[in-house]
Amino acid sequence: MIEIVEYQNKYAKELSEIILSNMYKINIKEHGKDVIDRISKHFTEDEIRKNFPNRTKCLVALKDNEVVGTASIDKYRGDETGKKYVILTVFVKMQNHNQGIGKKLIENIEDLAINIGCKELVIPASVYACEFYRKFGFDYLDGKKIQNEDKEYILIKKY
Repeated sequence: MIEIVEYQNKYAKELSEIILSNMYKINIKEHGKDVIDRISKHFTEDEIRKNFPNRTKCLVALKDNEVVGTASIDKYRGDETGKKYVILTVFVKMQNHNQGIGKKLIENIEDLAINIGCKELVIPASVYACEFYRKFGFDYLDGKKIQNEDKEYILIKKY
């Protein structure tokens, strides 16, 4: 059974391992080693302990009390309306892909977004995740599938 809980620092080490493993085995194919090396610095155990508690909400997926995934929501930097949020750091342990864990995390994040009055939800996504998010009704920014400088695609959903 999958349980979605709020982040606690006791999960930092396992989350770091999950995130870095996905980055260096999957995301590296699209982003390249230089980009992954730069981004990965934000996902050490210490950086997670320091930064995840400051996000609007960070969720952790547990399967039989084992950490198997994470997703966060935070205010969109530069938004003055207070109604725009961003989904960050959606990762599932590689051996648990295709088990509905990511789906459950996104459903919970969307529920949180609606409950806090979000009108627009943004997600930067790797090429491997775009179709997954499109199943939830996210679409490319301005309807254009264009990569940013970090080789991510920006998808949005309005409420």
